[in-house]
Amino acid sequence: MKSLFLQVYLVFLVLFFSAFFLVFLFTQLTLRSVITQEINSSLSVMWQSVASLVQEEDFQYDEEVMVNFRKGAGSFLKVLKDGKPIELQPDKSVLNFPSKYGLFLFEINGKQFAGYGNKYGNYYIVVYKDITNKKALSEEFSKKFVIGWLTLLFLYTLIAYPLWRLSFRVVRKLAQRIKESNPAKLEVLDERVPSELKPIVESYNRLVERLSTYLNTQKFFFYHLSHELKTPLSIIRTSADLALSRQRRPLEMRELLLSIRDAVDRATQTLEKLLLLYRLEAQNVIPKKEKLELRALVMDVLEEFKQLIESKNLNVEVFQDSFEVEGDYELVHSLLSNLIENAIKYSFPNGTIRIHKRDTCLVIEDEGVGIPEEDLKKVFEPFFRSEQAKQEEGLGLGLSISRAIVQIMGWQIHIRSSPNKGTSVKVCVRNF
Repeated sequence: MKSLFLQVYLVFLVLFFSAFFLVFLFTQLTLRSVITQEINSSLSVMWQSVASLVQEEDFQYDEEVMVNFRKGAGSFLKVLKDGKPIELQPDKSVLNFPSKYGLFLFEINGKQFAGYGNKYGNYYIVVYKDITNKKALSEEFSKKFVIGWLTLLFLYTLIAYPLWRLSFRVVRKLAQRIKESNPAKLEVLDERVPSELKPIVESYNRLVERLSTYLNTQKFFFYHLSHELKTPLSIIRTSADLALSRQRRPLEMRELLLSIRDAVDRATQTLEKLLLLYRLEAQNVIPKKEKLELRALVMDVLEEFKQLIESKNLNVEVFQDSFEVEGDYELVHSLLSNLIENAIKYSFPNGTIRIHKRDTCLVIEDEGVGIPEEDLKKVFEPFFRSEQAKQEEGLGLGLSISRAIVQIMGWQIHIRSSPNKGTSVKVCVRNF
C-alpha cells in the first residue's frame, strides 16, 4: 500500500477497534465481578438467616425469613441432616438442585441459578437463587454496548475520513508548491505548518539553501572564468595575428611569443585558482589528516619565492621552534603559498617579513603598503583588490582561497593592517 494517508487511517482504525475491545473486555469483567459479588453477598445473608432458624434437634420456622422461599420468589432452600433432606422450599423440585460447598452456578430447564452451601452443626444448608434475569441483563448490556461501539465506529468512518483527507490537504499543497518551483530560482517554503510537517519543511528549506549556494558558486565560477580568461585569450589572439600578418624579424617574433607565453601562464594560473576555489566553496574537497611540520613547509614555500625575495632585497625572519599540525599537505602548502606571496609582493623594498609562532597560531607580518580599514571587511571576497594592491599584478583570489582552506580545515584566520605600515595575518590551528 503506497498511500500514507490510508496507512495512517487504517492504523488509527485498528487502534480504535483495539481500544473498543479492551474497554468492552474491562466492562464485561467488571460487570460480572459486581454481579457475582452481589449474588454471593445476597446468598450469604440468606444462608445466615436460615442457619439462625436451625436448632440442635429441630427446625424453627420464621415467617420473615421463610417468606423468601415461597413459590415465585426466585429463592430456594434445601436442608439436609445425616444426608437426608429435612426441609425443602418451596417444593420437592429442589431435590434436583446440586449440593456443593461455597458459591456455585448451574442451569436447570434453561434457567440460570446460583447456589451457596455450607455445614452448620449437624446440618447441611444450601440456599439457591434464580439469576436468569441478572444474566439476561448482563447479556443485554453487552449487546447494547457492542452495538453502540460499532455504531460509533461506523460514524467515525463516515465523518473522520473526509476530515483526515482535509488534514492532508496541507501536504498536497506543499507537494504542489515544490512541483511548481523554478529550478533557476529556488524558494524556501513557509515554515508555519503543522508541527508534524515542520521537520520536513525545515529540511527542504536547508536543502534549498545549500542548492542555492551551490548554484551561485557555479554562476560565480563561470562568470569570472570567462571574464578573467578574456584578456589573456585576447592577447594570444592579437599576438598570433600580428605574427601571421607579415614576415617578422626573429627579435619581433620572440617578443610576440613571450607575450603569448605570459598570457598562457596567466590564463593557467587563473584557471587553477578558480578551480581550487570552486572545489573548496562547493565542499568537494575532503582534507587528509597528515602530520605536518609547519616550519619545514614555510621554508619550502620561501625557497619557491627566493628570486622574488632577492629582487626586493627583503629580510625574512622565521621562527625556529618545531610546529607540528595535522592537516592536508596540498591545502596547507597552498595556504602558506598564498599568504607568503602576498607578504612578499606588497612589502616595500628592503623591508622585513617576520614569520613566527604565537601559541597555536602562525603569524606572518610584512612592512608594506597595508590595507585601509574600510577594505579589511572585503579582502576575503573573490577578485576584490584595494587600490594599494592594484599596484601589483594579481587576481584577488589568494585570500579567498586561504579563507576557504582554513574553513575546510577547521582553523581560523585573522587580518590586521595599517596603510603604509604593513599587514599581519594570523592563522590559528585547532588540532596541532
